[in-house]
Amino acid sequence: MKILQVQTQAEAGGAQRISDMLGEGLRARGHEVRTVFLYRKTDVYDRDPHADFILTEPPKGPLGQMRAVLGLIGHMRKARPDAVVSFQHYGNIAGTLAARASGARSILANQSGAPEMRGLRGLATGVDVLMGMTGFYQANIVNSGWTETQFVNFPAAYRRRLRRIDHGVCAPDRSFDKREARAAFGLPADVPLVLSSGRLAASKNQAVLVGALALVPHMHLAIAGTGPEEGNLLALAERLHVRDRLHLIGEVPPARIFAFLAAGDAYAFSSMTETFGLAAVEAAIAGLPVVAGDLPVLREVLTTDEGKPAALFVRADADGIAGGLADLFADPVLADNLATAGRQLRTHYAPETMCAAYEALLLQGFGTATIPSITSSGPERLSV
Repeated sequence: MKILQVQTQAEAGGAQRISDMLGEGLRARGHEVRTVFLYRKTDVYDRDPHADFILTEPPKGPLGQMRAVLGLIGHMRKARPDAVVSFQHYGNIAGTLAARASGARSILANQSGAPEMRGLRGLATGVDVLMGMTGFYQANIVNSGWTETQFVNFPAAYRRRLRRIDHGVCAPDRSFDKREARAAFGLPADVPLVLSSGRLAASKNQAVLVGALALVPHMHLAIAGTGPEEGNLLALAERLHVRDRLHLIGEVPPARIFAFLAAGDAYAFSSMTETFGLAAVEAAIAGLPVVAGDLPVLREVLTTDEGKPAALFVRADADGIAGGLADLFADPVLADNLATAGRQLRTHYAPETMCAAYEALLLQGFGTATIPSITSSGPERLSV
């Protein structure tokens, strides 16, 4: 099957990691898979042989966005995929329209962000609701039980197309030496080192990590990622007199993420909104004890099948994060127990399971008449 994945921007984000895993897994199953980005944001996919870009830089204004959508339609008409899998708010809209114009047989949308009711995201949610109700795409994928609940009050015609496929999360394929990992990223060798990763954005709440740094003496913090909050984080670190203990690594490509995680003693995740929390689960699977903000979705995804927590859940403010990290450093048994539970998550979130579930949907090529109705227990969850 010829499959085209549609992403909004090319950068090292969580949604992009999912399409990377899905593309690799489906190619291993004999399918031809490429990913097209509406625009290039960073250079992380420049050397990816399976990636294409509609625009080489972020679009400016409505005309730029129109160019991206029209370019995608032209790209898809030329590629003629059998199936299209889209990601993110705007990727779902543009990808579904282009897929319809190119005659794709199967169209799957991904709800990788919670629905919103205000602003441009609210408008995108409204368009998505219309598409889902009228059958523009055949299936609408949610990635966690918490995300399922965000659509419980949506129209029944929309919910009939909801399917749950939990994200796959890669595990390291080899061990890394901590000292070598620190040297590779320019990090100090003999200090307590806490890691975090993600786009440097207000919603990721990394300012509280810097605040926690001021409350835990001798601790260092390394954050992998880029984004608009970089200057604010550096300025805050200067004001709190911890600039020498804050290390902003920049964007780390997916191929190096486990080398980065090997450098740490613990991992902190302070995001204020998630539908899954891929970066935190990835760190747990890599064997780092995790301190995470107490979001319901994080409690869900960072708990083993046996009910063991793979993270210490705290208030997502400076005091909460600092207290959690101080507890980890003071109690090696607690840290070891969390790390052990985290490694156990690799079976539950095996990428192979995710890819098999997507393949099952893609091969169905179903129309609206064959989609089972939603039950009171929620959308159908695919099992393979």
